[in-house]
Amino acid sequence: MNDIIQTPTIFQILWLCTLAAVLVGMLTEAVIIPSWVHRHDKVAHFVAFGMLAGMAHGAWPGLNLWALWFTISTLGLLTEVAQHLTVKRRFCWRDALANALGAAAVLTVISQLGP
Repeated sequence: MNDIIQTPTIFQILWLCTLAAVLVGMLTEAVIIPSWVHRHDKVAHFVAFGMLAGMAHGAWPGLNLWALWFTISTLGLLTEVAQHLTVKRRFCWRDALANALGAAAVLTVISQLGP
């Protein structure tokens, strides 16, 4: 029974916190958005989903990297779809691409570093 219910690791907790921050940032309306955010929006997406991928690998190191990339990329696509359902946000395929590329970049580095 202890194998089924385990204490979350620090990486799992950090991943959940990172996920919450990304979702809040992507799905809520910001009162004031600094101008540099608009200029570097795709970089922010790339970094955020790269962080999610890296944290997910740390939290669940046994997961296949392709499966992890697919999961994080799908999450990025779904958050873009969810943005379309909000009042002041919209779906952007370039954001979804930046999400997938950020996850791919970090997971590629992880795969090159080896076990």
